Parts: sequence; C-alpha cells; structure tokens
Amino acid sequence: MKKIILSLLIVCLFISCTNKVYNSSNWQSKQITVDGNIPEWSNPLRFFDQETGINYCISNDQYNLYLVLSISNDFLQTKILRSGLEFRIDTMGKKSFAVGIKYPIGNISETVLKPNNDQQSEIDSKKRPDRSALKLRLLAEATGMQLTGFKPQAGKIISVSPPNNTGISAAINFDTKGIMNYEAVIPFSAFYKNKLTPSDSNKIFNYEIKINPVSKSDYSSNNGGGNRGGGTRGGMGGGGMRGGGMHGGGMGGGGMRGGGMRGGGMNGSRMSGGNGDNGYQRGANLSGTTKTTIKLKLAYK
Repeated sequence: MKKIILSLLIVCLFISCTNKVYNSSNWQSKQITVDGNIPEWSNPLRFFDQETGINYCISNDQYNLYLVLSISNDFLQTKILRSGLEFRIDTMGKKSFAVGIKYPIGNISETVLKPNNDQQSEIDSKKRPDRSALKLRLLAEATGMQLTGFKPQAGKIISVSPPNNTGISAAINFDTKGIMNYEAVIPFSAFYKNKLTPSDSNKIFNYEIKINPVSKSDYSSNNGGGNRGGGTRGGMGGGGMRGGGMHGGGMGGGGMRGGGMRGGGMNGSRMSGGNGDNGYQRGANLSGTTKTTIKLKLAYK
C-alpha cells in the first residue's frame, strides 16, 4: 500500500512539473509610436524587478514583439547610457538568448564623459553635480543599435534614425520627473516567422534585460549621484531621441512605476522614486552587470 501511495505521489509531482503554468505576454491592441513617451501604456507597468529596480512590460500582436521600461534611478539611467542596454530573446526555451538588440550600444568616449565647466565647479565645491546635461549628451551620442541573431539582411549595426529596412525600432526619452522611458519594437519576421498563428499561443520565450558594466576607465570620473533613486534633478522633459523603424501594434497593459505582478523571478514590491529615494537597492555599481530575466508565453487573439 505504501508503495502504491508513493508511486501516485511521484506521478502527481511529475504531472505538476510538466504542466507548469506560465504567464503570457500582454496582447498589444493600441497603435504606438516608438519615441520614449509612453502614454499608450497603462499605469503601472506589469512587472517590477526588485533586484534591479526596473519596471517593464513585454507584449506582442500577430506581427511584432514590444518592450517598454521605466527607470527612475539616476544611477542606473547613467549606467544604461554609458554602457548600453541589451534586450535578448531565447526562442528555444534553453536560455541561450541567441537573438537580441543593444541600444544604446554604450562604450561612450571618455571625452564625452568629462564634466563641463559648470559641473566641474560643482564637483570642486563638493556639491552633487546636475546630471541632466550629461545624460542628454550621452543620449545624443546613442545613434546606433547593435543586432544579434537576426536574419542576415538585418545587418549587425543599424541607425536608430529612420529609415532602416529591418522594422526594428527603439527610443529613449525622459519625462518631466526625470524618469527614463525606453521603448522597442521587434518584428517577428526578423527572427521567428512572418505572422503568429493560434498554435503560437503555446510558444514560450525566455527574455533577458541586461545592462553591461561601465569600463573602469570611464566610471572613475563624473560618477556623482551614487545610489540615489528618483531620477534626475529638475526633470528632463523632452530631450529624448527617437528610434528608427516602424509604428504599429499598440500597447496593452503597462505604464509608469508600481507594483507589477510576480512572474519569472519578478518581485511585486513597489519601487521608490520621485524624491531621491533609494529605489535601486542591489547591484548598484558601475562595474557590475545588471540582469532581469523572465519566461512568458506568447499572447494570441
């Protein structure tokens, strides 16, 4: 009898493991413009990663995959602009992440990172420098996007300024509160298939958002601001840079800061921001790699 009960328990455990339920990405129903302004997304964004302090949402329609990020931490914003941000996709469920875009590409020259006279005066007087001007200079330098694992005709490095022939587009902008917003659209035809079908609703992709370390030659200078969250002093309305490529699809479910749901290692805690709170608690160093990963089924309607 004990052997029978044990056998049943093993079978039940096997069934539960093989039928694990995954969240689906949001279905994209609204048309969007990829410009780093995100009113198309509902508030709050669906996911929040407490480890990195990144709010984000991933969605799709029949033709495109979409990503939006909202980052209020001043330190992490600068790290992204200096060293680049990668959005990587694993279509095989093996966490190989063979497909990805990198925007900004990063590796900004040291001459761009050196403080101007006003910033140097603040540093010399032991005041925290205003990082708004630095960020806008770094963003102005972010004119290219690096592609990995896409179909050969996509090339390896493309301009983010339209037109480009890939349909891949990304953009960063800052709102009036100094929050960095990032948007990207990637056509499925560039790496998967031309159009999703109903059977794709069972397809599971792994995703990774990766922020690379800043080179040691860079982060020794002009890194004031430490681990403070809440964006940039005085806000940075406008001043963003628009990516090239396409419009379309829409944004269903997303927005600004907030609690998000659990999923793929995402913690539902709410992120601090807006008033210099430390909204980014861990991994807050320029020389470290920052990663956020999640596994989602494709949405289909």
